[in-house]
Amino acid sequence: MKPEEMERKLMPDVQRLPEQDVLSPFSDASGDRILESKAKMQQWTKEDYLNSQQQVDRINRTLAEAITDGESPESSRVQHIIRQHYESMTQYYTPTADVYKGLGELYVEQPDYKKLFDSYHPLLAQFLRAAMAYFAEHELK
Repeated sequence: MKPEEMERKLMPDVQRLPEQDVLSPFSDASGDRILESKAKMQQWTKEDYLNSQQQVDRINRTLAEAITDGESPESSRVQHIIRQHYESMTQYYTPTADVYKGLGELYVEQPDYKKLFDSYHPLLAQFLRAAMAYFAEHELK
């Protein structure tokens, strides 16, 4: 797939969500996470961005396979994938346990995110939320 095609596939309406709308419910009063995210992303090249999107795509595909294989969100295989997801998030900002669990909630509740995850597997958003909550409770506390 050509980079411009990858960009179209991986950048649905979610890309249009203002960063503040994603982070603000979980940010502290000073907005440190928003500032951290903006500062990090200002340093990115288009290649960095496309690599990040490809990584997210691989994670989503692997999680969809895990669902199909009957894995639970708490399984060691899934938690290994979720660790990769968490580490990919640190490219933008460093999520606390509460922020990471809140992001999982957002994936289910926000229609554009839900639509994105449904394109991989109809249960992916809920599965991801459960796996992220488990990870946050066991790895980020």
